[in-house]
Amino acid sequence: MNLGQLDPDDVPEGELHFRVPAVAARLAGLRHALAVWAGRVGLSDADTEALVLASYEAMANTVEHAYRDQTQGLLDLRGEVDTEQGRVVVTVTDYGKWRPPQPSGGLRGRGLPLIQGLTSTSTITPTTAGTTVTMFWPLPK
Repeated sequence: MNLGQLDPDDVPEGELHFRVPAVAARLAGLRHALAVWAGRVGLSDADTEALVLASYEAMANTVEHAYRDQTQGLLDLRGEVDTEQGRVVVTVTDYGKWRPPQPSGGLRGRGLPLIQGLTSTSTITPTTAGTTVTMFWPLPK
């Protein structure tokens, strides 16, 4: 599927899942798919915006940091509705090893705090096989 020309009718109403090369050119299409999907599952406009921005930050971190010794890796994006817990769950997973943060003079390094501020709860789970960022938003009552 060409995410750059994604038709909203191609975005599923149930679980969302894309596995794509971890390259910056893919992120705009993924953001669009997330926005369509979040609206379909019933999130408010404000929560949809928060979900899209936080997810974008997690995906951008994957593109920039996860594959330091490789030319390219994979990015998995999943979205699902957990009706038992009354929440939407988005995960961004890579299969690389993150680079240590580089000094930026305070101009960078705000992605993870931004994710934490935009979600009701978030976790970052690093393993030897990659890193998963899991983010949660409550479903409207």
